[in-house]
Amino acid sequence: MEKRRRLARWLRGDGIEIGALHHPLAVPATARVTYVDRLPEQELRRHYQELASEKFAPVTMIGNAEDLSAFSDNSQDFVIANHLLEHLEDPIRALVEFHRVLRPDGVLYMALPDPRANFDRDRQLTTLAHLLEEHRSGTDKNRLAHYLDWAQQADNDEQPERRAATLMAMDYSIHFHVWLPDTFLEFLLAARHEAQLDLELAAFAPPESPEDNEFIVILLKGASRQIRLPSPVPWWHLLDRSVWQRIRRRGDEDLLTRHNDRNGRTDCRGG
Repeated sequence: MEKRRRLARWLRGDGIEIGALHHPLAVPATARVTYVDRLPEQELRRHYQELASEKFAPVTMIGNAEDLSAFSDNSQDFVIANHLLEHLEDPIRALVEFHRVLRPDGVLYMALPDPRANFDRDRQLTTLAHLLEEHRSGTDKNRLAHYLDWAQQADNDEQPERRAATLMAMDYSIHFHVWLPDTFLEFLLAARHEAQLDLELAAFAPPESPEDNEFIVILLKGASRQIRLPSPVPWWHLLDRSVWQRIRRRGDEDLLTRHNDRNGRTDCRGG
């Protein structure tokens, strides 16, 4: 997806992606990713039987977003959490952990589903008061209500109480929370104040086409008196797709030169 690739320019150095499953983020060559999940791959496949035919990202560290104790403070250049926060009962706790493990100037890359484009479309948006109350008082008392709402509004099960009890016993990873882009930004501001998180909004991208079902937020750890920017776009990313495919297939240096000359570009592969 072009939007994901564009915003992945913020990523470089060593970092982690949590809960990637079968959709790991494509990152620049300057970024090295360790994949973290709450279960080993074999158990993940048992949990998500609907993904049996999919290739998973290689999980090398066991952990979850709310407990990254396997990683020391200020140890990561970036944290990727795509389609993750909506699965967490206490997303503020996860933001605290992300903030802890990020180095100063570290990047938090988060993509979240827009409920208008998926099975959450008929569910109520999660209120800020609800999120703050669960963070302060715990999530146990509301857990069954979350599963019941999911069974009724997302699964449309004819026996929602039984379905909710089954999913809860499995510890199945439902969408506990539902945000629109603007309500998520409202949540971020409140979470930053609630947990005293030193995170700066660097980029935001709402859905950009009818097929685009997510919004993306980029946060940076720590304040800066200078504007912080992502890495420049490599010149080959600007080539027409058809030209780039022909260059890769044929190794046609003359074709590349002709394309650069025609478009006023300089071949900057040299030192």
